[in-house]
Amino acid sequence: MNWRGGGAARMCAAVVVAGIGIGALAPQSALAQGGDSRASATIGMDFSHAYLFRGIKQETGGLIAQPYADASFSLLQRDAGLTGVTFTIGTWNSLHTGETGADGPALNVKPWYESDFFTGFGFGFDNWSAGLTYTSYLSPNDSFSTVHELALTLAMDDSDLLRFPMSPHVGLAIEMDGQADGGASEGVYLELGVEPAMEILDGRVTLALPATLGLSLTNYYEDGAGADDRFGFFDLGLVASMPLSVPEGYGAWELTGGVHALLLGGYLETLNDGNEVQVVGSIGFSVGY
Repeated sequence: MNWRGGGAARMCAAVVVAGIGIGALAPQSALAQGGDSRASATIGMDFSHAYLFRGIKQETGGLIAQPYADASFSLLQRDAGLTGVTFTIGTWNSLHTGETGADGPALNVKPWYESDFFTGFGFGFDNWSAGLTYTSYLSPNDSFSTVHELALTLAMDDSDLLRFPMSPHVGLAIEMDGQADGGASEGVYLELGVEPAMEILDGRVTLALPATLGLSLTNYYEDGAGADDRFGFFDLGLVASMPLSVPEGYGAWELTGGVHALLLGGYLETLNDGNEVQVVGSIGFSVGY
């Protein structure tokens, strides 16, 4: 399960690995399109050996493949004030070979651990972007109960203000029905993060250093005994991305790879088999149109 909403950006690389990321939460892909383009689409797939959703262990064994697709439509484009409004719809999936998938007890569609549907609106204000996203988290092989969530995000493009931009963001996810932690009450999740980045190798590769703090505002990390851990996790990653050369007309291809180290809070450490630190690597590709 993850913050979805822009497959490619996909939390781009970060997401798949750690099951976090805010960039994908706000539908912004169309806002980033140049020219007169009013529609854009992204398809892609990421591969990893572990999947943690906001620090909550989902799978840490076998091969994990996470295909996704989304489409964005620009509803408004202006030069000042409210500079853009987009509508995004998409899906994100997680296929496992481990105990929560093909090697597990599920009777039907065994590898298909998760299938999410998301839709929402993105808003641009000069160098700010905001998002409002609804996500339904489903498990085709019945590994977890369905969760319905409403998320709000705010991000800043500070590239014109700082020599080394930090790209800060904040996100708030509100569980409307169901619980990601399997607890007794719907919770509220808060995420704070930055993602400084730089171009290397004459601009052929972009290197990012995302850092994310995940917190429970209320009942998001319940330990089963009525206690709610405020601190969920801290994630520090190193992510590289580069465009791939393909014939014109076949879309914009990008290859992404990264590694993340997650420091988990007390309850999430327990869920992760007593491991306080979880290191996760991933590689993936995306195609934008």
